[in-house]
Amino acid sequence: MRVTRAFTMFTVVALIGVACNDNGTGIPSDVEIYRARPMNGANERPTPVTSTATGEAVITIIGKLVSWKVDVTGISNVTAGHIHRRAADSTAGGVIIPINVTTGGTNFTGTLAQGSAVAAQDSFLTIIRAGRAYVNVHTSANPGGEIRADMVKQ
Repeated sequence: MRVTRAFTMFTVVALIGVACNDNGTGIPSDVEIYRARPMNGANERPTPVTSTATGEAVITIIGKLVSWKVDVTGISNVTAGHIHRRAADSTAGGVIIPINVTTGGTNFTGTLAQGSAVAAQDSFLTIIRAGRAYVNVHTSANPGGEIRADMVKQ
């Protein structure tokens, strides 16, 4: 009797799983995930900066919706954050998506930015998918960029 109940329970669970047609992770199958890490001053271009601040960004794309979460350690007086297109490897590129940041004070550690926006142009998504984008955080001490890292598809 116990074997029959166990087999019946297993069958029901398996059928529910098939009916849900889920990939098992809870993540939609069309989501694209990118990471920008390690964000640091040495990655700044055209001139690296000296900074003890570090960070990591996770960027997801579903359709035309681009979402981000940027976590940092030890950054001060943030003024802006952006996803940029990468021009030549030794130069800074133009902004393709601005990200709202917590301007914070001195030595901020935590989530600096979390949000989303619809990509204004399909070309922005093409740039990201081609591996030609990076995340940059700007501060009053380094208005051209304090920490930066290229976005890499996961």
